[in-house]
Amino acid sequence: MNDGLKLIVALAGGVENDHDEALDFAAELCARHGAWARVVSTYGDAAADLIAMGRSLGTRRASEAIAVIEHAEDERRTRIEAVARRAAASRGVSFSEDEDEAGDRGAPRMAMARHDYRPPAAAARATALADLVILGQGGLDHADPRGEVLGQALLQQLTPILIARGEPSALTGPAAIAWDGGAQAGRAVRAALPLLAEASEVVILQSPRGLDLMAADPDARRLQTYLALHGIVRTSASQVDGDREGEALAAAARSRGAGLLVAGAYGRSRLREVVFGGATRSFLADRDGPSLLLAH
Repeated sequence: MNDGLKLIVALAGGVENDHDEALDFAAELCARHGAWARVVSTYGDAAADLIAMGRSLGTRRASEAIAVIEHAEDERRTRIEAVARRAAASRGVSFSEDEDEAGDRGAPRMAMARHDYRPPAAAARATALADLVILGQGGLDHADPRGEVLGQALLQQLTPILIARGEPSALTGPAAIAWDGGAQAGRAVRAALPLLAEASEVVILQSPRGLDLMAADPDARRLQTYLALHGIVRTSASQVDGDREGEALAAAARSRGAGLLVAGAYGRSRLREVVFGGATRSFLADRDGPSLLLAH
């Protein structure tokens, strides 16, 4: 039986004037599930910055370059910690500066993770045992614009990731599942069970253009039976028309007021999706759409 979320990793960029949804969502889910969250910073690569600055400033000013980089990183870390503290306090979640500090395992908690690695490597080390990784839409746009951290979590660590959009309270409203019966979609549904159990209703969306009857069994009734076994009974199924599968599914989720869209990521090869486009790409581009839970 799924006992909910217990260990969450929140990836935060700390970009100035950028509201970090990941921290709000992490605090909310910690409070609901009695979970712990590790806050991992995803700001830029200091070594690469130092090389670039060293070339432009000259070796005689290398110490100045180091000082500038260290100051910028300290500012970002301070900004991340301040937002995390506020998010935790607003939901009655304890906050610690030390991720290894002992605490009551049944009490919700957030802590800063300290690391000296590039963001993709730091995320990989932190997510090996995570039930869920959370990255805010703002973080995806600004701290991880090339999707390195996202790709690391999804494709190498095979960790489900939640792209947080809007307000965490929307997760208790309607939820949608983009269902094609594939392995990736199945993993996404299993990872999303704790969230789907809290949704007011669940609609299963299918695009006939995206169904491969030879590769998988997309019968929505089988998914409804599976969800019912987990106590999720307020479900319905709907087929979606549209030439572009991903855009049609995303639009259908929005039209039903979904606060969460659950989907398999890169069911086709990632190269094919990058070259020709694909549902995953459309879901990620839908910045004003519902929060997005992906699994590969």
